[in-house]
Amino acid sequence: MSNDISNNKTKINIKRLIIGGLVAGCVLNAISLLSTGFYVSEMMELLDSRGIHPPRSIWSLVVYLLMRFIWGFAVVWFYVATRPRFGPGPKTAVLIGLVFWLCTFFLMVVSYGMLGLFPKGMLILWASMTLLAILPATFVGAWIYREEE
Repeated sequence: MSNDISNNKTKINIKRLIIGGLVAGCVLNAISLLSTGFYVSEMMELLDSRGIHPPRSIWSLVVYLLMRFIWGFAVVWFYVATRPRFGPGPKTAVLIGLVFWLCTFFLMVVSYGMLGLFPKGMLILWASMTLLAILPATFVGAWIYREEE
């Protein structure tokens, strides 16, 4: 029995990885910005009522957008790294999207819940919205990616 897991020596198509990551980041940003409208005013009221005043500047928006581009790139990179083991296609993309969501967005929402700052309904909404953002972002980024010939 061999323990060699490096039988597949295909080169990563860096150009497609970057394009897929950027498109996934665009999808994440678009869905996130649209979904924020469902809860941002309630969230800001809750924070203000507790004396917490997050920065409301252009730089905080830039960081918000950059984070989603980084997440988009990361989720496509995980898809690319997982393809040799699970195979290319939508099934692998959905699996990676779910695992990425569980390890990032879901755990972030759980940690917010442990702080007791936000009501459970808002946390469930956040978790749902982030799942509805990461799955299509992963799917589109994975669809763009192709191995080098």
